[in-house]
Amino acid sequence: MITHNKNDCMRTILVPTDFSATAQNSALYALGLAKELGANKLVLYNAYSMPLATEMSWAILQTEELQKASEENLQQLKATLLKASGNEVAIETISDFGFLQERISEVAEEVAADLIVMGITGGGKLEQVLIGSNTTHIIHHVAVPVLIVPPDASYKPIEKIGWACDYKDVMKTTPAEAMKKILAELKAKLVVVHNENDPQDFNPEVYHNNVIVGELFEKIQPEFVLVEGEDFTNAMDAFIAEHHIDMMLMIPKKHGWLESIFRRSHTTRLAFHTHIPLLCIKAIN
Repeated sequence: MITHNKNDCMRTILVPTDFSATAQNSALYALGLAKELGANKLVLYNAYSMPLATEMSWAILQTEELQKASEENLQQLKATLLKASGNEVAIETISDFGFLQERISEVAEEVAADLIVMGITGGGKLEQVLIGSNTTHIIHHVAVPVLIVPPDASYKPIEKIGWACDYKDVMKTTPAEAMKKILAELKAKLVVVHNENDPQDFNPEVYHNNVIVGELFEKIQPEFVLVEGEDFTNAMDAFIAEHHIDMMLMIPKKHGWLESIFRRSHTTRLAFHTHIPLLCIKAIN
């Protein structure tokens, strides 16, 4: 069951929340982004599920209490964001019975979301595996771009976006139009970074792919950077720091870099860097 107010909109940001500190921070980040983009509205979304119970009457009572708590918490978060925005951004709420993984695609379609903004945290090894699994499921199963916000990230204008490109089937899989739209709206520079374990002085394959990417983004004129390192996460950390990157961008592919990163138990930040978000745009099949 979904309870919300539907309005026509031109640009909508969907913000899943579980009311944790990390989720509230991602909502504040989404608010800053919405103001920067001139978005029509934010939609705060909370999915709650019925707890296991032996007595059906008790389960119904618990579900009613969960729904009430969900709606009350959504209203509190909405009030916080309206105050922070000076009522500049319209905010709607959705309280939804179900599981986030199962419902997020349908909800994104219902509200015509252009972007999903969600928080992510570190924690112990088990928590990292679970959070990484949930996140990779969402980014692989929704058509909408997903922005993953680290727990202590605060919004600031995005001047440089780093695209971690694996140079595999670039022409076929790159969602160039979606990327161009975001770059144009943010007025951001694109820096394409490729990681090689042992880079050569001249690599014909890398050069060829640079030409392809250059043609795809001819009007944008991206900068190209080749980084060395067996540990991809460390290489990206160094790249982010050296080039003053404000947001990372990746195109998730099955059995690709992103999934391997989320599966690494030693990855404590999951989004490469404590202070910057990670934008995931689905590859073209």
